[in-house]
Amino acid sequence: MKKNSPTTSPTPYETGIFTKKFNLSIPSIYNTRKLLTITSTHSIIHLLNCESEEVIMIIDDVINNISSLKGYSLIEKIDKGYSPDEKYIVTIGQTKYFIRLSDMKYHEKRKIEFSLLRELEKQGVQTHKAIEYKSDANLSVMLLSYIEGTPADEIIKNLSDMEQFTIGLAAGKELRKIHQLQAPHPMNWEAAQRKKFNYYLSEYQKDRFKIPQEQKILDYINHNFHLLKDRPVTLLHDDFHLGHIIIFNRDFNGVIDFNGFDFGDPYHDFYNLSLFSRRLSIPYCIGQINGYFSTSPDDTFWRLYALYAAMNIFSTIVWTKQYDPSSFDDALERIHLIIQDHDDFTSAKPLWYKAL
Repeated sequence: MKKNSPTTSPTPYETGIFTKKFNLSIPSIYNTRKLLTITSTHSIIHLLNCESEEVIMIIDDVINNISSLKGYSLIEKIDKGYSPDEKYIVTIGQTKYFIRLSDMKYHEKRKIEFSLLRELEKQGVQTHKAIEYKSDANLSVMLLSYIEGTPADEIIKNLSDMEQFTIGLAAGKELRKIHQLQAPHPMNWEAAQRKKFNYYLSEYQKDRFKIPQEQKILDYINHNFHLLKDRPVTLLHDDFHLGHIIIFNRDFNGVIDFNGFDFGDPYHDFYNLSLFSRRLSIPYCIGQINGYFSTSPDDTFWRLYALYAAMNIFSTIVWTKQYDPSSFDDALERIHLIIQDHDDFTSAKPLWYKAL
């Protein structure tokens, strides 16, 4: 899930190989529940915390068409995240699997994601293993291994500073492996970012709300935008933050959720440090940077890090006001923290970073 990406409106449809009508808007049925649990004993489906038996039978029908999941004993629904996909944990014996159901309009991207996960496995990246992918005219199903543990954003404050730093080190090393995969085609990163930034800046300027430090931020962006010229282009996780880092037994256990993958400047994958992770754990952030680099980051990294942080201030304001206005005050707190960390963007290196 992207924390700053809009959700997509659900689309009802009728499946082919899955035979039933299915609607990816199931979360609206369980809008007060975070977890749906189904247990299966032979052909009997027991419903727990569920208002719609028809929906459960449909899910059961879908899963029964996946050969790797024959004989499952438990299905747990995952509601966390902004993704329009349906996500489940399916248990067979003592083994858990992760299943993602997607509308076919996402088929091409999900198919590429599945292939990328196989390539990442070759690189030794600690993430889901791609097991099976299938689709019909309206639904795609991705079956992956399950990574045991808890998202770091939920528990990292309960860990010691050294444990947080160590998890960051491991995450940074995994991010470095991710960036070993090159983009399949050349792209003009500078032009793409210019187009994206101009759109968000234009939308921001239409609104009456203004940041007091707006001009200082824009000055920094304008003075450093040229750094985007001829940047390397690699695979990006593009939503690399503590919510997608899994902790098990107080240690790093993997990175999840590549469904928002993209290709671009590898340093762009650090923007969530400033936007999300920094507020939860400075030791983790320092660890992620130190784990990624074999030596101290150079001036170019810090200038680009600050450039992406500055550009994301405007996109965060626009996106939050449009798609999640109830969290606008929280977004402003994060933005003010970014501005403070960079001393009104007179400093590229954030004030919290200390080489250890």
